[in-house]
Amino acid sequence: MRVVITRAAHQAEGLTAAFRAAGFSVEHLPLLEVIPPADPRSLERAASELALYDWLVFTSANAVDAFLPLTGGALPPRLRVAVVGPASAASLRAYGLEPHLTATRADAEGLLADLAPLVDRSRRVLLPQAADARPALTEGLQRAGAEAVAVIAYDKGMPPDARERAARLFAETPVGWVTFTSPRIVRHFVELFGEDWPRRRPELEAASIGPVTTAELRRQGVERIAEAATPGEEGLVAAVAGGERF
Repeated sequence: MRVVITRAAHQAEGLTAAFRAAGFSVEHLPLLEVIPPADPRSLERAASELALYDWLVFTSANAVDAFLPLTGGALPPRLRVAVVGPASAASLRAYGLEPHLTATRADAEGLLADLAPLVDRSRRVLLPQAADARPALTEGLQRAGAEAVAVIAYDKGMPPDARERAARLFAETPVGWVTFTSPRIVRHFVELFGEDWPRRRPELEAASIGPVTTAELRRQGVERIAEAATPGEEGLVAAVAGGERF
């Protein structure tokens, strides 16, 4: 059975290996390209002022990769680092750093639940994020009493060859299983089909990384969604294999 992986090319290796180990045929359709922020000055200033913060919070591996090179590889000794889940933690460890907190549930709400009790009015929290990041974490930390500062670490675009790849993959075969690991990837996928989306949509069997992505799929009218019971590669494979059917 074929599965189309839509993760950014540089992040697809682990998921590809997991699906192939489970016996699936894998095709790649990268739908996310990480690009620098339109104005990097706020990010650069934040990196130079890390000593003023108590917590550094990452909600994606892309944020880790966009921000840490600006720090010169060294963080202030008193700074504590929180990450949203295993992928972000792995990216952090690639820089020789260990997170002080990894969210029990790998989404913004889960990270907020774990982090909010650890901050108060004397705590400053820096959140390097995607340009389209939801405000739930920043606003929740502010309600908890922290001075939470969000800065744009990166933006996301559609890879220039995405339409050509999609035409090759779906022109003569049903859409079938496709993985979705963020709401932006869902929107990019829908954009590929344009006016033909309503006709092709029923062919889609969507494997969703979690509730936020599932909500975006439903907003786009997708009905056949298998949501991973646990975020990560194993959860997505299990969803497609039948652990979490529609």
